[in-house]
Amino acid sequence: MLFDSALVIHQPANGRSRVVTRLGYSDGTAWALQNLFPLNYEIGFTDRLDPVDHLPPSISDSGADLREEFVRTTLFRRYLSTEGYRDGMSLELFDETGYLGLVHFSARQPDTFQPTQRALAQSLSGLLALGLRADAALHSTTETVHLRWTPDALGAAERESVPLLRDSDFVRVVAEFMESSLDTLRHLWRFDGSWIHVTLSRLGAFDDLAVSVQELTREDLWQLSLQELRVLSGLVIGRTDAEIAMALTLSERTVNSHMSSIRRKMGVARRAEAAARAATASIYLPGPRTAPMKDLTRIFGGAR
Repeated sequence: MLFDSALVIHQPANGRSRVVTRLGYSDGTAWALQNLFPLNYEIGFTDRLDPVDHLPPSISDSGADLREEFVRTTLFRRYLSTEGYRDGMSLELFDETGYLGLVHFSARQPDTFQPTQRALAQSLSGLLALGLRADAALHSTTETVHLRWTPDALGAAERESVPLLRDSDFVRVVAEFMESSLDTLRHLWRFDGSWIHVTLSRLGAFDDLAVSVQELTREDLWQLSLQELRVLSGLVIGRTDAEIAMALTLSERTVNSHMSSIRRKMGVARRAEAAARAATASIYLPGPRTAPMKDLTRIFGGAR
């Protein structure tokens, strides 16, 4: 099958989608396919768009109405077309357990994904789903622990079940979360040399707490350095470069340099887009210097 770029995305039933394989696409376009495409095309779009043959839709071979609808989207206008792509095809992946994710293919040559190519992609969907299921099992490392939050009486048992509680700074974040109006907070944390994605969830009215942790890779963090992540955290809560510099005890020039590097690594042109992507992915470091709880409550109070 001929194509210039491909993106394989795993979408768990309850969780954030994850890029499994990326070929050809830039960081920005891969992000747009992962995050913008689902806004316009919900699960099951294949049967809706092709109720007779159930073939994966393509720009060139799924009718004029679909083509006109798709080329007007932000995804196509701002990302795909600017990188020279003229045709594309999206293949949904299912197995006996249900929906697994999808594969996007793009080509710079018009009329690439005609009926033969669409049928070929559909014939490979089972094999691709099998590979995606195996990869999902390999990466299903999220652990959740439930506990009664008593910060003044944290003992060995709590610290054994949630090793992050050995970190006094993390304990402070949890305490501030429990005192806030938020029901859920998802954020990044550095622990024992690893990057951890944390979800704090308040359970009921009796200080019951669920702590979910999942280890992340540098690729999940756009290869950003620790200092860049600290700067990005200030951007997420709406700080100016001057305010970030003051909070982190850096020069404004240094912050400006970090901002340029952040935008380049994330594949975006504007600060606002970098902040939106980081907030959506919950990639920020809570803390008094990086992102205070009062600001996180203000930003995420109506969203989480």
